[in-house]
Amino acid sequence: MHILIDIGNSTIAIAMTDNNGEITNVWRFKTLKDETVSFFRYELKAGIRKYEIETRDIDTITISSVVPEINDYIAQAIKDITGIVPHFFNLDDALQKIKLDIELPAALGKDRLADAVGAAVCHGVPAIIIDMGTATTIGVVNDDNTFIGGMIIPGVKTSLKALSKKASQLPMVNIEQPENMIGRNTLECMQSGVLYGNAAMVDGIIDRIRPTLKGDIHVIATGGMAKCIIPFCHNEVVIDECLQFKGLFHATHDV
Repeated sequence: MHILIDIGNSTIAIAMTDNNGEITNVWRFKTLKDETVSFFRYELKAGIRKYEIETRDIDTITISSVVPEINDYIAQAIKDITGIVPHFFNLDDALQKIKLDIELPAALGKDRLADAVGAAVCHGVPAIIIDMGTATTIGVVNDDNTFIGGMIIPGVKTSLKALSKKASQLPMVNIEQPENMIGRNTLECMQSGVLYGNAAMVDGIIDRIRPTLKGDIHVIATGGMAKCIIPFCHNEVVIDECLQFKGLFHATHDV
């Protein structure tokens, strides 16, 4: 058994896989930057108990993190529970599977690196990758298996929270399809704007990037908001909820 951990800005997601990289279970808890080792130890133990994991069956633990300030706490909690020193996914791991042609490769987020590897290995290139989390990130891998860059955009919930906070007459709303696409009240207008606005943005970005790539282009979406937004897109987009975990596994276990 292998454990893969994605430390994101909003949540920490943990996946269990077999030796072939097949994901068997996933659990999540909030990313709390001010917590101590004991908090992470408690959350990890809760998942281990829930899924009846025997720590002696864990072969490796790999972590992708975009929140470096809690890395040491997570690593210590893991070592306390399992005795295993986790491996932190890095640029050299990714370069086993893809090439990079960007400025400052070391500054590229590990989540975007793992997404790119997962897309290239599991879906094919050229690829456009849309990760809809705290930020909506776009990654592009060309037909030469080279990550050439992308975009970083305020995320769906991030934008909605900012709008509600700054506009005193606009409330927070549930992100769901309104009865009318052309909203007939404030609630419908906001819901329509969130869903159709973000879907149109994704379509527009795909349409602008597509002419720059050669061959049959694969478009893959992942992240917590993908299931809400992508069904409203006109372009054909494959939703792969485990894309980042797949990238982590293939970059570190089948080199």
